[in-house]
Amino acid sequence: MFRNIEDRSLIIFGGKGGCGKTTSACAAGLYLARAHPGKKILIVSCDPAHSVGDSFERAVGNTITRIGDVDNLSALEIEAEEDAIDFKKKYGSVLKKIAERGTYFDRRDIENFFSLSIPGLDEVMAVIKIANILKEEEFDLVILDTAPTGHAIRLLGLPAQMKKWIKVLNLMQAKHRFLARHFTGRYRKDDTDEFLEMMAKDVKRVRGLLKNRDLTEFIPVTIPHSLAIEETERLLRSLKGYGIPVKSIIINKINSSRNQCPFCSREEKEQKKELNRIDRKFADYELFRVPAFPYQIRGLERLKEYAEVLFEGKTPYLPAGKKLFNFKSRLAGVNGFKRSPSDLIEDDILLYVFGGKGGVGKTSIASATALTIAARYPSRKVLIFSTDPAHSLSDSFGLPVGDSITRLGETDNLYGLEMDAPKLFEDYKKTYRKEINEAFTGFFNQGVDIKFDREVFEGLISLTPPGLDEIMALTRVVDFIDEGKFDLYVLDNAATGHMLRFLEMPRVAREWLNTIFKLLIKYKEVVRLSRVAEEMIELSRKVRKLQEILMDPARCRFVVISIPEVMGKDEMDDLLESFNRLEIPCRRIIINMVLPATGCNFCESRRKEQTAVIREINRERTRKYEISRVPLLPYQVKGPGRLKKLAGKIYG
Repeated sequence: MFRNIEDRSLIIFGGKGGCGKTTSACAAGLYLARAHPGKKILIVSCDPAHSVGDSFERAVGNTITRIGDVDNLSALEIEAEEDAIDFKKKYGSVLKKIAERGTYFDRRDIENFFSLSIPGLDEVMAVIKIANILKEEEFDLVILDTAPTGHAIRLLGLPAQMKKWIKVLNLMQAKHRFLARHFTGRYRKDDTDEFLEMMAKDVKRVRGLLKNRDLTEFIPVTIPHSLAIEETERLLRSLKGYGIPVKSIIINKINSSRNQCPFCSREEKEQKKELNRIDRKFADYELFRVPAFPYQIRGLERLKEYAEVLFEGKTPYLPAGKKLFNFKSRLAGVNGFKRSPSDLIEDDILLYVFGGKGGVGKTSIASATALTIAARYPSRKVLIFSTDPAHSLSDSFGLPVGDSITRLGETDNLYGLEMDAPKLFEDYKKTYRKEINEAFTGFFNQGVDIKFDREVFEGLISLTPPGLDEIMALTRVVDFIDEGKFDLYVLDNAATGHMLRFLEMPRVAREWLNTIFKLLIKYKEVVRLSRVAEEMIELSRKVRKLQEILMDPARCRFVVISIPEVMGKDEMDDLLESFNRLEIPCRRIIINMVLPATGCNFCESRRKEQTAVIREINRERTRKYEISRVPLLPYQVKGPGRLKKLAGKIYG
C-alpha cells in the first residue's frame, strides 16, 4: 500500500508513453474514492492527447464530470486552448493597459503582440486551472495525468516560466509607477496591480505545492524495458532538480510464469534482467509491481481489478496454458501479416516523419527505417534526428547520440542527432540581447526610459509562443538541406498531443516573427536593431521552407504508428483527423506490436481483443490509407542488430 497517499492534496502520475500512466492515475482515483467516500477526488488530464475519458469509457471534456456511480469521483480533461481564449477575454484589457503604460507600442501593436506571444499560454492555462481548483478547495485530492516524460517535465517547469512573464509585466508597470510618483508625488494601485499580485500569488502557490513533501507526490510509472528505465532515470533527475517529492515507482506490465508458451517465456526472460536493473537503480524508492493483464484495462470493472492488484497486492486472473503451436514457424511466417507497402521508402522523399501515441514504437520503427534507407541507398547520407525533449535515439541504437551529429553503427552513411531545442533557443536570444543593450546605451541622454525600455523590449521578444524552441531546432535541419549536408532525413517525433502542436507551430511561428519584425520596422528610428531584424528575416525564411516541405507529399512522408488497442486507435483517429484539418498529406498507417499466434490462452486472450481493433481500423481506414502490420517481438528492440531484425519484419 502506498504510504499516506490518502493524505495528499496532489498526486502526479508520469513517465514514458505506453507505460500505463493514465491507467494508474484512473485506477488510483477510483480506488481512493471508494476507500474514502467522504473525500472528493478529481482526476485531471493535462496531456493534449487526452485518454482519461477513454480509460473510464465515459465522455469527459473541459468541464468537471462525475464518473459513473461514484459520487465522490470526477474527471476533467483540460482543453488549454479554450481556457487561453477565456483568459484573454477576461484579462486582455488589463494586459493591454500594462503594455501601453510600459512600452512605446500603440494599442494596435499591443493587440497584435499579445494575441500571439503570451508565453506558452495554452500550457500555462493548465497550471493556472489546477492552481484555481486547489485554491477553491472543492476537492480534497487532485490526481494529475501528465503527458509523456519530456513534455511533463516542461509542464512542471512552467511556474518558473510564468514567474519570468510576470517579471516582464511588472517591469512595464514599474515604469508607470515611477512616472506617477515623479509627477504626482504618489501612486494609487488599480486593477493592473491587482492582476499582477493575483498571478504572482498563484505561481507562488503552485511552486510551493509542487515541492511540499506532505501534500504532493509524483509517482513515475515504468515497465521492465531498457528504454523506459533510462527515461525514468532522466525523469527522476529532473524531478529532483525541481524539488518535487518522489517516494514510489510503479513497475507495470510484468510477465509472470504461466505455462510453457515460448513467446511468454522469452519475454519473461528478457524482463528478468531489466527487473534486476530496476532493483539496483531505484533501490531508494518503494517499488510496486503490477503484472501484465491478458486484456486491455478500460472501464470501471477492469480499472477496479488493476487498482486491487496495485493497492492490495491481489493476483489478477491469468488464464492457464493449453495446447501450443510451433512458435518458431508461426513467428517466421508472421501469421499472415501484410508487409509494409514497398513504396513506403521512395527515391524522391526528402523527409520521413513518424508519429503516434507514446509507447507505440515510434523511435524503434523510425530507427529501423533509417537503417533500411541507409542500406538501400549506400551512396546517400541519411540523418535520423529527434526534437522530443525526452530523446530515445541513443537508447534505441545503444549508442550515445546527443546534440552533435554522430555516425551510427557500422554504416558510413547513417548519422543521428538529438537536438537540444532549449539550448539552441537560448543561444539565439543571446544574439539580440547584446544588440538591445547596445541600441539603448546611447538612447535618451537622461531619464528612466533606458533601464525600463531596454529590459521590457528584451523581455517581450523573449516571451515566445509555446514550442517555438522546437521549431527553431528544426530550422537547423533547413540549414543542412540548404547546404546539401544530407540526402534523406528521418524525424522521430514527440507523442501525439505535442506532435499536433509541432505541426501547427510553423504557422504560429511565422505570425509571431512577422509581428516582431513589423514592430522593429515601425520603431526603427527609436531602436535600431539591424542584426536582430536580419536574424528574424532569416529565421522566418527557414520556417517558411520547413512548412513547405511538411506540406509537400512529393518530399515529405508522414507515417502514423498505432497499436491494436482501443486507446491506441482512438488517439490515432484524433491524429488523422487533425492531419485532415491541417491539410497535411498522410496515407500510411503501421499497426505495431501485433501478437503472433502462439496457442497459449494468455496470448490468445490479448490477440482476440487486438483482432477486433484491427478489423475496425481496416473497415474505417482501408479506402484512404495503406495499412500494414508489424508483429510484437518477444525481445526488446535495442541496438543495430535487433533494429535490423525489426526492419526485416517491416520491409522484408
